[in-house]
Amino acid sequence: MKPNRFYKGVSGFLILILLVGLCSAYDIGNSGITGDSTPYYSPYLIQQSGKTIVPADDTLKQEFYSNLRTIVHSSDESFMDLYYYPKGPIIGLGYNYLGDIVVHVEENTLISKETMSEIEFQIRTTGKEHGIDDISIVFMSDIIPILDKSRSDVWRPVIGGILISTGLGQGTLGYAARDRSGNLGYLTAGHVAGPIGSSVFQPGSPSQAGTVTKVGGIHSDSAFVQFSSVQASIFESEAIQRDIKYVLDPGFVTCTMSGISSGAVSGPVIEYGSLYNSYFGRTLFDQICIDYDDASGDSGAPVYYFSS
Repeated sequence: MKPNRFYKGVSGFLILILLVGLCSAYDIGNSGITGDSTPYYSPYLIQQSGKTIVPADDTLKQEFYSNLRTIVHSSDESFMDLYYYPKGPIIGLGYNYLGDIVVHVEENTLISKETMSEIEFQIRTTGKEHGIDDISIVFMSDIIPILDKSRSDVWRPVIGGILISTGLGQGTLGYAARDRSGNLGYLTAGHVAGPIGSSVFQPGSPSQAGTVTKVGGIHSDSAFVQFSSVQASIFESEAIQRDIKYVLDPGFVTCTMSGISSGAVSGPVIEYGSLYNSYFGRTLFDQICIDYDDASGDSGAPVYYFSS
């Protein structure tokens, strides 16, 4: 493995390692669910109420699941205009092998106790109509899936870890940011973006995704690209896009880089210091050295680590 150096700039570029994680739709607290249910819900549980027992007899079990399916379908019809995303917080409703009816709440949307009580009341009313007096209802935070979308597809809004192109070649978009005037945009490597006034494309020409308005040079090999359609997330895989939660110096921890060539690769922070940069022709200060494999095209990629 070879060291890969990252650069800190006036806009707070890559010395500031990204702390990411899933955003809860509600204060989760103590779930109160134990046993077989714990791994399924933790740590995304919002609320659970009621209790149900799945019959052991195969025939009764299938009848039980069939009743749950009917309740879900009936509830879907009444919930659609009231609670379903984007009008409301609910992105899904179903039942599972534990015999629970599960209400999936969009992770970035708050849901009130009153709304959960209304939804529960409707589900339980429908259940009683089908002969089920007690139902276990679980509210859990969940993400809206992005299906079959790669790093090289068109992204609007743009996120970290995806392909960008410039007159100097290809690189990786870093992460969403604002400049000191409050303009939205994103950061990437200066030696990929080019000088002020350069156009950046995503994934390639003619699909323009902003113009370089600031460059580093003392603390960073970085560039700020002004562009309004940005989102503070990172592409980790086709199935996972991480939300950025905080920006900070990492200390000596294991970090992950998400680049267009190497994908998501990890390695430890091994050194802080200064380093000569051939693109700017000068020594850059406050650098972080992280030991992981990288390849051409990964320049500009976001670097982050995980915390609960």
